[in-house]
Amino acid sequence: MNKIRFLGAKHDFGFLRIFLAILVLTMVWSTMLPLFAGPDEHSNFIKSAAVIRGEIVGKNIPASPEMFYWTTSVDIDPRFSTALAGPACFIFVSEKPACDVPVGSIEIVSDPPWTQMGRYPPIVFLVSGVGTLFGPRDLSAFASRYVIGALCALFLAVSIHGLRRRARTVVGVLLAVTPGVIFVSAVNNTSGVEICSAVLLWTLLPDLLAGEKMSRLEQIVIGAAGVFLIGARPLGFVSYLIVLTLIVCASWTNKINLRLLLQRRWLLSAQVIAIVFSIWWFVWIYSFQTSPSYVRDIPGMPRGELLLEILSHLPDVFKQSYGNFGWLDTPTPPIAMYLAFAMAFVVVGLQLKKVSQGARFIALATVASAILFGVLIDFQMYSFVRGFGLQGRHIVPLLVGVPIVLFARADWRASRDR
Repeated sequence: MNKIRFLGAKHDFGFLRIFLAILVLTMVWSTMLPLFAGPDEHSNFIKSAAVIRGEIVGKNIPASPEMFYWTTSVDIDPRFSTALAGPACFIFVSEKPACDVPVGSIEIVSDPPWTQMGRYPPIVFLVSGVGTLFGPRDLSAFASRYVIGALCALFLAVSIHGLRRRARTVVGVLLAVTPGVIFVSAVNNTSGVEICSAVLLWTLLPDLLAGEKMSRLEQIVIGAAGVFLIGARPLGFVSYLIVLTLIVCASWTNKINLRLLLQRRWLLSAQVIAIVFSIWWFVWIYSFQTSPSYVRDIPGMPRGELLLEILSHLPDVFKQSYGNFGWLDTPTPPIAMYLAFAMAFVVVGLQLKKVSQGARFIALATVASAILFGVLIDFQMYSFVRGFGLQGRHIVPLLVGVPIVLFARADWRASRDR
């Protein structure tokens, strides 16, 4: 009987090189980007500091256009609130050059500090919170980025190494890891972990479902990736179930090994517990004061007109999903983005001719699912604030599945020998 082991010494060395290379890349980005230049990074930093110190939610702050529905105050060192006054170097003020003002040199903004992420799930913040143990200073802000970068590097390294061990091409993963993925993996934000965990699931979960031999490291990281994808955001359980459904459909022709899957009870239990917790959190914590909404007296657009307005924004959302995820005021230069798109379309187009009809169907279904999920997010946000909140990073956990599915069974040795 074959025992499942950790990677052997040879494989360990190969994995370690891949992990360190990706980690160095994310750390360079983390160090060079001005503090709090990431999406909601001010609030994420305070939320991270609160969660690691036991303030999982904090005290409620009544909903308002300034504070939205999810803001809470947290009982931690008030000096952490200086993050709220940090200069917005990229965010909304593109006329400012990149800047860096030490957090500790700014006066206290709020006592106790508040965070707009107060009612968001705590799982990813528990990880980034480790970096905040250095206290309310720049070192903590950078360390929280480095911890997130390390977790993202782990997911990506296991994905790439798993493909190499199985003699498959890594082109699909490389197409999925866009500059935007590297950026959001290098700041204190849940989206980086969400996207990188999705990359891992799209890459290796089909092999686990088919009963293929997996190292213990791969099994553990797949289980962790599922939990982090579910817990990364309030609707994480929806993202996970969509990804899981599409992966199951893509794996159907390979026959799912239910007997071997049921033997991995700990992995299944972790996913089920995470889903139940995520649904409970969404209903009782996240949605605590969203009904009635503070915009209930403001007339909204008719449903048909609203749908057309949401759909008209989708081209921009897809462009954001490549370069900047709709956040930086200094996005990827258009010429660079269009050249990258053209290259990706050529590579994917050539691969479409080689794959089965089933793979093509799953790729199209994945794009359709991303569109429907994006529409759902914007409908929900419009009902809350009479505005639109969909950004490219919100649908990337689904979109990364397209190149990965198309290149899933490509053998790099066969293509090399031709």
